[in-house]
Amino acid sequence: MHTTLMEKETNETLSIINNLILNSESVFSPLISELKNIDLHFIATIARGSSDHAATFAKYVFETQLEIATASIAPSIHTIYQKNINYKNSLVLGISQSGKSFDLVESMKYAKQNGAVTVSFINENNSPLADQSKFNIPLLAGKEYSVAATKSFIASLVRIIQLAYYLNPKITINIDCLKIISQRLMQIANDKDEFPIENFKNAKNFLVLGRGYTFPIAMEAALKLKETSGIHAEAFSGAEVMHGPFELINKSFPVIVFLNKDETLPNMLLLIENLIKKEANIFIMSTNEILKENETLFFNIPVISIGNSIHPIANSILFIHKFYKFSALFAKSLGRNPDAPKNLNKVTNTL
Repeated sequence: MHTTLMEKETNETLSIINNLILNSESVFSPLISELKNIDLHFIATIARGSSDHAATFAKYVFETQLEIATASIAPSIHTIYQKNINYKNSLVLGISQSGKSFDLVESMKYAKQNGAVTVSFINENNSPLADQSKFNIPLLAGKEYSVAATKSFIASLVRIIQLAYYLNPKITINIDCLKIISQRLMQIANDKDEFPIENFKNAKNFLVLGRGYTFPIAMEAALKLKETSGIHAEAFSGAEVMHGPFELINKSFPVIVFLNKDETLPNMLLLIENLIKKEANIFIMSTNEILKENETLFFNIPVISIGNSIHPIANSILFIHKFYKFSALFAKSLGRNPDAPKNLNKVTNTL
């Protein structure tokens, strides 16, 4: 099989992370200096698609590490309903690959006019969203040709970790974790993972499960299955799935689970036990430690490891990097080109 743009761009992640590490303190310094003079009450995010999944990741990082309430702003509040929100004493973060979507640009404009400190993480240069942001932190992922975003999403996760660290260097994730991720990606660059492609050749639906830091990864994974394979896939928190969606699960129902080495693990293992009882068609991505400790439970379940756990937050980058490879290979196994979905464009404009 030929190597797709999606796979090539995923493999560029190593050099992108290295570029993002260089001079990151000076890149963030003007923003951090301004925020030190503000009694920050909340953080709001504005994003769509994959970038909105990165924004959900930001929510978990900012709330667990900075203990600052973080919420996603629906752009339609400003663009369709024409309502103003009091953004005084807030940081509003826009995340976008292109920075061109009208609703994001207008929402950032409203936020700036109503008292927010505005910052954008954008991949493309000279965008309208950057013009409406007081601070623009480039993602430095380079031109992204595949319709399915990969490297720009991972670059967004890196920038989110950096922002949290520079706001409070005493948080549990040290900035050096990014260097360890870079080293890990170099080590696994030529790994030949045995993804369970054949297990899902007749799949029509997927549930993709994560919790905490891996919930937004599950959201991004489900979107990639839709975009690249044209298959219905839905992401749920490992907590939320038991409140109704579990009724969907029967024998051989496809379920992908991200298991992280953090406080969410015990309940996620209980969920796996329930999935096994339902005879679901399970695929697990996890760390070496978790897979070794639960060999008996995972007997006959296909598993893929991201290696030893680095940090629960940092692991998210390794999870999605690994999943992008699965997504591209799965799409190709169905005879589809993951670079060219039939109904999608790279830049989507919404009101």
